[in-house]
Amino acid sequence: MLAVGSVALATSLIGTIGTAAELGPDSLDAVAMGSWRAVIGGAGLLAASLIRKEAPWRYPLPARWVVLGALMVAGVQLSFFEAVSRTGVAVGTLVMIGSSVVAGGGIDWLAHKHRPGGRWLVGVVVAVGGVALLSGGSPDVVWSGVALAVVAGCGITTFGFSAQQLMRDRPLLPAMTTIIVAGALLLLPLALTSVEAAFASTASVVTIAYLGLVTVTCAQTLWGSGLKHLRLSIATVVGLMEPAVAATLAMTVLDEPVTPALVTGIFLVISGVAITSLNPGASTRFARSARIRRINSSR
Repeated sequence: MLAVGSVALATSLIGTIGTAAELGPDSLDAVAMGSWRAVIGGAGLLAASLIRKEAPWRYPLPARWVVLGALMVAGVQLSFFEAVSRTGVAVGTLVMIGSSVVAGGGIDWLAHKHRPGGRWLVGVVVAVGGVALLSGGSPDVVWSGVALAVVAGCGITTFGFSAQQLMRDRPLLPAMTTIIVAGALLLLPLALTSVEAAFASTASVVTIAYLGLVTVTCAQTLWGSGLKHLRLSIATVVGLMEPAVAATLAMTVLDEPVTPALVTGIFLVISGVAITSLNPGASTRFARSARIRRINSSR
């Protein structure tokens, strides 16, 4: 339950991105916010790792997982923001989240031979139905934007899988730091081209600082804590809490109208997450193995 709570809290923090961006200054465009979010968030994770004396370079750096994770971190930022600009927030978010859940089930099946069960499928259908209601059923579909949203959704899940592989032989903080800092380095040249917009005013600095430190540093630490103990397919379903939080903030902070569809959508998302995650078989194989090793070593 603690792992589920960590992922739910992480996705709740990530769900504040839209509200923070809406309240931020107009001088910050999507690319500036996305690139600086990754750079500042990665710097925050690195600082936390150094304070805890868990510097990423103290551990092996398996190239395939670090490179794969870094590419996903950078790719998600660019593909999602471009998807939203082409096909809209509603369709882009729905497609991204739906594809991340499907990818999570597929990766668990292929990598861990864990075929998603009926309970997982029911929870996914209920939660994705809720996300569809939250998205408002927008008819404006641009297929290139949909394709980019699929890329973003699969990228989020693949990033999580890469982080899980690093967590096999190191604590979660250096694992998450390694991948996110590597991705931030890829985005650094893009961030440097938007320095003027990012630091144009106190409001812009506060916005990118919040996006980086809260929705990356804090959120990814919590997300990693959950990934260490949950199967990827379960963690991605819990991640469906993000649009529910975003919709709630839109109604309460941004004074958007409260509609039956939004209330029903939030209820369905929470119900779907509960159906899927409140499952005694939700933990990862390597988390169970770690517990077994601890038990054997204590005998």
